[in-house]
Amino acid sequence: MSKAYDRVEWVFLKEVKMRMGFAKEWVALVMRCISTVSYVVTTNGRSGRVFKPTRGLRQGDPLSPFIFLICSEGLSSLIRNATREGLIKGVRASRRGPMISHLLFADDCILFGEATERSVRNLKAILQEYEACSGQYVYFYKSMIFFSSNLVEGDKRSISAKMGIRCSTNMEKYLGLPNIVGRKKKESFQNLKDSIKNRIKNWNTRFLSQGGREVFVKSVLQAIPTYAMTCFLLPNSLCGEFDNLFVGF
Repeated sequence: MSKAYDRVEWVFLKEVKMRMGFAKEWVALVMRCISTVSYVVTTNGRSGRVFKPTRGLRQGDPLSPFIFLICSEGLSSLIRNATREGLIKGVRASRRGPMISHLLFADDCILFGEATERSVRNLKAILQEYEACSGQYVYFYKSMIFFSSNLVEGDKRSISAKMGIRCSTNMEKYLGLPNIVGRKKKESFQNLKDSIKNRIKNWNTRFLSQGGREVFVKSVLQAIPTYAMTCFLLPNSLCGEFDNLFVGF
């Protein structure tokens, strides 16, 4: 999703919460937390006019990740309904296992389906409907599509073109994970350290308070090695280097 938190439509969010069965008083309370925010832009030390947004969630707010999950429930519902009606078909990890049609992690999503024109057409229609209702925008340019090995190249190119997504088998490029095959340990995780250093270097720290720096560390810097840590056991020395970078900042 492109600028996922900034594009959330408040009307859509409210309707999803009501459909999920939350009490009206609770929904009103949460919407009050979301909609009463205001912003001021400071330029050259002078504050401009106060203005209020009409959509979006505040990044860094402890409530925002949970609210965004409720927003994503709209997409999950569309996919579940399409699966029940036989419009799309997921995959099974085993013969008797449950059908998996999609997996969500924050604003990232993995969709599973058959490599057929009908399935692709239905899947794209679901995404377009979700975009129209929620305000979300699927960034197809940064998305990747993977096929099983028993599909011919012609079908792969055709389906990729219909979805408007690049075809790739490079897991390192898709997940941002280091390819540790044939590399030394020290070299394989260098890109993680470089990414953290570049974020700190490029961030304008002159106007950040101590609390602002802490939020930046917890919400941005500590999230950078998360993907790698789900797949690889990081050396203690590398974790110590990460801590030193965080503390130094």
